[in-house]
Parts: sequence; structure tokens; C-alpha cells
Amino acid sequence: MFKITPPIIAHRGARFFAPENTLAAFLKVKELGLNWLELDVQLAACGEVVVFHDLTLERTTNGKGCLSDYPYSYLKTLDAGSWFSSLFAGERIPTLKQVIHLLNRLQLSANIEIKLFDQFAYEKEIVQRVFEVLAEVPITQSILISSFSNTVLQNVRKKSLEVPLGFLMDDWLTDWQDICDVLKANAVDVNHAILNQTRVQEIKATNRLLLSYTVNDAEKANRLLALGVDAVFSDCPEGFLEEIKSL
Repeated sequence: MFKITPPIIAHRGARFFAPENTLAAFLKVKELGLNWLELDVQLAACGEVVVFHDLTLERTTNGKGCLSDYPYSYLKTLDAGSWFSSLFAGERIPTLKQVIHLLNRLQLSANIEIKLFDQFAYEKEIVQRVFEVLAEVPITQSILISSFSNTVLQNVRKKSLEVPLGFLMDDWLTDWQDICDVLKANAVDVNHAILNQTRVQEIKATNRLLLSYTVNDAEKANRLLALGVDAVFSDCPEGFLEEIKSL
């Protein structure tokens, strides 16, 4: 299994410095000297895999309604940067394909989180489309595909026994190891608020990568890393990187 060095994964890109899940945020990751970022993917109405976090468009664009109701021909016209700062006016919602081209150019690795909202049942379709993109534009660095949806992860594993898989856990599940064993999960991505030394040791005893989200306090990050957490997801606020002793 790969090692994440430095032990920080830029959450939705460096979203403290640039609008999340945009090419600008991913470019900033490289500028900060990091090697890993996290991004979210979901399907547009046309089947295009787009990089976007929310169910709806309002928070981070000038659009309205559910992203999945619109084709990418419309989504690409939206302003995904002005909400953050006028300096990013005109920033667009990128496709996964566009992002992978950028990752390859910058030599960045990625945790790709596949989003699945309760009202949608396209588990097979979105996994199929993600793999089609990866086949068309192979990523040259490491990837980890993760999700909160077991069904999504099961479909990923059916498509490939080799792709590294991350099981996302927001609340502690007593049967997490059984789930991970069935999925052949390579990593466990855990809410930092539910981790303690016992749970860290329990996960690490299974020889899986342990990642923790979302940590924006340097002291907290250092405590987690000292316990044995392999890396933390962070929005990378000002001064955070300099304060991580592991760097």
C-alpha cells in the first residue's frame, strides 16, 4: 500500500485558498507542496462525471436546483468561483476527465469520493462511468476510491480487485472490519471526532491505511498522527502546514 507523504490530503483541494473542487483549488495543492488531494464526483444528467460535492448548486455556484437534473453543457456555464472571491469569478465545475489531466500534469495523487445521495439509485452507473473515465485517461499517480455507500464500494470492487478502496466511516460501526474484509478495503477513512487510541490500534492491526477527516487544527492533527493515523484530510488553513511536526 502507498504511503502519503507529507501526511495531509487537501480536502476538496486547498479549499481555504480557492473555491472547492475546482481546478484552481487543485493547482493550489501543488503550490503548497502537497502530493495528495480529495475530490468528490457525481453524475450530470447526461452521464458526465463531474467534480462537485453538494446535491444542489446554490452554495458554490450561481445555479439553482439539483446538479443531476442538468447536462454538463449547462453546468459548465455556471460560475463556481465568485461565491468564494471575485478573484475566482468564472471558475467552472470541472469534469473528472479534466481534473485527471491536471493531476497527471502536476503529478498529484487523489482520493476520489463517489457521492451517492439517498434519492438516487445509480450505484452501478456512476461506478461504470468513473471506470470509463479512468480507462480513457489513466491517472499516472496513486488513487484511492472511497464512498460512504457500501453498494458503491461493492460495485467498485466488482470492477477491479486491484484499485485501492477506502471505506468511509462517520459514526463508529462495530462491524467495520467485517465490512472492510468483504470489500477488500485497503483504507479506512474515519471522522476524527470518533477516533481514540484503542480504535486507531484496532484499525492499524488489520494493516490498513488509516485516514482521518476533516482536521483543520494543527495540534489535533499532530495528536492523530502520533497515535498512528497515516494522514489527515484538511482544508489547509493558513499556517496549518507549517505547524504539522511530521512535515
